[in-house]
Amino acid sequence: MPAPMATKQLGKPGWRVVQSPLVVFFLAFAIRVWTASQLLPEKAGPFFYQRNEPARIAWAMDTGHGYSSPWPNTPLLPTAQQPPGYPIIVAGIFKVFGAYTMAALWAAVLLNAVFAGLTAIVILKIGRRDFGVSVGIVAAWVWACWLYEAAVSIRLWETALSALLLSVALWALPELAASTRASRWIFFGLLAGVAALTNTTLLAVFPFFWLWLWFRSNAQRQVRVRLVLLSVAVGILLMFPWTIRNHRVFHRFIPVRDNFGLEFWLGNHEGAPNGVQTDFPLVDPTEYNRLGEIEFMKTKGEIGFEFVRQHPEQFLLLCLRRVYRFWIEPRGSAWAVVSGLAWIGVCIALRRKPMTALPYLAILLIFPIVYYVTHTFPSYRHPMEPTMLILAVYVTVSVAEIVLGKLTGRVSVGSLAGSD
Repeated sequence: MPAPMATKQLGKPGWRVVQSPLVVFFLAFAIRVWTASQLLPEKAGPFFYQRNEPARIAWAMDTGHGYSSPWPNTPLLPTAQQPPGYPIIVAGIFKVFGAYTMAALWAAVLLNAVFAGLTAIVILKIGRRDFGVSVGIVAAWVWACWLYEAAVSIRLWETALSALLLSVALWALPELAASTRASRWIFFGLLAGVAALTNTTLLAVFPFFWLWLWFRSNAQRQVRVRLVLLSVAVGILLMFPWTIRNHRVFHRFIPVRDNFGLEFWLGNHEGAPNGVQTDFPLVDPTEYNRLGEIEFMKTKGEIGFEFVRQHPEQFLLLCLRRVYRFWIEPRGSAWAVVSGLAWIGVCIALRRKPMTALPYLAILLIFPIVYYVTHTFPSYRHPMEPTMLILAVYVTVSVAEIVLGKLTGRVSVGSLAGSD
């Protein structure tokens, strides 16, 4: 039996491996590539390309019709149904590898796998910084190895990029608060703008981040005002060209996208949530083609809001049902447990290290709101799942440290002990 010192020496290389950013990156990347190999080519149509709005817009761009036509069998006319970030990326891939080809799909999948691998590194760094080395390692490895996360992140959608952008924002906050370098604050503004143009829901979280920076910044008040306003202005300026495009095309103010009315109607109408939605453009585009995009979105929104006015109790029940589904789906998965642990984790962190915990709380509270009032789907939660995993592992590791401390007769001084 090896001596304790020899065992400790043997464990050092293994410990360095498990906390290596390169290891978690390549592990996450490799598992996603393997997952894609199991889904392609048999499911290239139904799982990736079929009814895929970013791919349809990318095809329209590459065929000379501009940013238009998110659905089949609709006129090739301008759209604001999707934020432009991810469809433009797909259009670039289609330009190089061909529209709707297997090569293009593999290129898009590999890019999403890179996004997910980078997210694993960010999880490792955030968890280690905020809650301890063990939390960072375990959360990063769970993210890297969980096949559910792998399958969701390789979809031909913006979810993998959105998860990376939100994680980077959470990672950047403490360093930004301690800095007066304008370049860092400009970077955060650029990050906010890119996030808004990738997944508009992310934009709801950034105002709270800026507010947190206002109170947390070490700079003098006048300097702090200039830095926060600079960061906000950069984010708005990055969005501004797209807003101008929308105004010129549709003759109305549309900051990023115009589809809220449709999304609200999808979850709030007679027969919702299980009624057959035959007039959704993917099923039957007749009404969309007749009215045009702006009037169609407006009409659907009016139907949804009228339903709420006539059935407020049913709307409340639908919202509560969506709240429940957002945190537990897919049914039968581990997400009900992970969600519960994440909420416990943020409550513990609020008590032990409140300033550190507030951005986590903002993500849990603010990001899902739009889905509570419209409709939800399991993949919509993906951008905030790195945050949830960090908090869930924080609780799990903390409990394990306490139990181990009692069994060995030592006082646990692990991740629960920290404070701001």
